[in-house]
Amino acid sequence: MPNKSTQTSFTKEYHCIPDTCRDQHLPMAPRYASPFRDHGIRGLGLHEAAPPYEVRRLTFPWHLALITVSGHAEFECLGEVGVMEPGQIWVGPLETAYQYKAQDDWKFISAALYRTHEFVHLEGKMLHRDLSHSTEPIIYAMEAYLQESAATKGPGATAPIGLATYISEAIVRNLKDGQFTGGNRVRLRLAHVWEEVNANPGEEWNLPALAKRMHVSVRQFQRIMKQNYDVTAEGLLMRIRMEHARELLSSTDMTMVMVADRIGYQCVFAFSKGFRRHFGMPPGAYRKAANEGTIPHDVA
Repeated sequence: MPNKSTQTSFTKEYHCIPDTCRDQHLPMAPRYASPFRDHGIRGLGLHEAAPPYEVRRLTFPWHLALITVSGHAEFECLGEVGVMEPGQIWVGPLETAYQYKAQDDWKFISAALYRTHEFVHLEGKMLHRDLSHSTEPIIYAMEAYLQESAATKGPGATAPIGLATYISEAIVRNLKDGQFTGGNRVRLRLAHVWEEVNANPGEEWNLPALAKRMHVSVRQFQRIMKQNYDVTAEGLLMRIRMEHARELLSSTDMTMVMVADRIGYQCVFAFSKGFRRHFGMPPGAYRKAANEGTIPHDVA
């Protein structure tokens, strides 16, 4: 998240775009690109950059929205500095000084936005927040649009028009004023991830795998967990696995090796140690108590 800075650290415009960078700008032919203009989007691009890629602007006639797909980029705008992370959208408002530069291999989407009533809330403010949806469908749609627009010769360009409509609505949805709806969507995505874990506790779940399911970075996933659940991702994963282990121990004749494997442990010793730490008794003792109906009240 951004940190406060006293003032803009640069006084001149500057662009450093190495030859290794890749830029693909979506064609804006009138016969099939009207949905972009109708949604207030002047231009769109897909970019792959790496250090020393850097852009400094003192003024720009359009709002500039950047959606990070992978990698990271530093930014400075309106007295704030911070880092754009995967699964986030950042907007440098029009007629405002800002800079951004790649920290590593940075893949991102750019969208230049007209000054319209749809985006009046962006004027004089910097927007930097998590996306409400994954970037993958937008990327696929943009790549398909590039192919379809190249193949379109005549006026009947239904495929590019449909793709342009989807891309526009997906981007504008993430630029809407207020974050309540977006926050609900993030919580819904998070709940779906944990439903998947609960359904398949034996998968090789870890922080990177969970973050990938959310289409965010590990650091961003940890932040989302902290905001929404009063437990760490590791703690919730352990809880889900141990609840499954308890059910298997009390309702099946599976061996300890089989139970451990079913909930994602390759080592029986590690499983036993984790179960004891979680429930205060070894799994063998729990199974015996469950069969005899003598499980302690605080464990049951």
